[in-house]
Amino acid sequence: MWFGLVSLVIAVAAAGWLLFRLAAGDDSNSDKRSMTILKGVVWLALTAALLAAKLWPLAFMVLIAAGGVTAIEAWRGSQKDLEEDETSVAPSRNDRKMSEDEALSVLGLEKDADAGAVRAAHRKLISQLHPDRGGTDYLASKINEARDFLLRRLGEG
Repeated sequence: MWFGLVSLVIAVAAAGWLLFRLAAGDDSNSDKRSMTILKGVVWLALTAALLAAKLWPLAFMVLIAAGGVTAIEAWRGSQKDLEEDETSVAPSRNDRKMSEDEALSVLGLEKDADAGAVRAAHRKLISQLHPDRGGTDYLASKINEARDFLLRRLGEG
């Protein structure tokens, strides 16, 4: 019984200290860590209260649930970080200008293509590879860049 009461006092003291630290607003990076620690303290306080009440099986289940919730939150956080990394590392347009051969290759045209053929090839490709239809921003930008290059070369852009 004393073990449960001492655990409860320690958990309440730690929660109070963390709440005071959060209210002081130390650092934005430590806020996330402090909230995680606060959640852990709350779980432990609940477990300590159950231990103090001599409800050992229920206390054990609370500890298992706390571990599961923590694992799920950690996994979701890592997935969110991965998604943010993927969007920030998306291929960007480099400083190199597109060549005529590359533009013709992107649109699938021959060297003697006129402005109408360029527009038709662009329309066909962009309708298939537009980001709204499952394509990527990178592909759409390359298709648009090829069209713009060829139309400028033909004096129509």
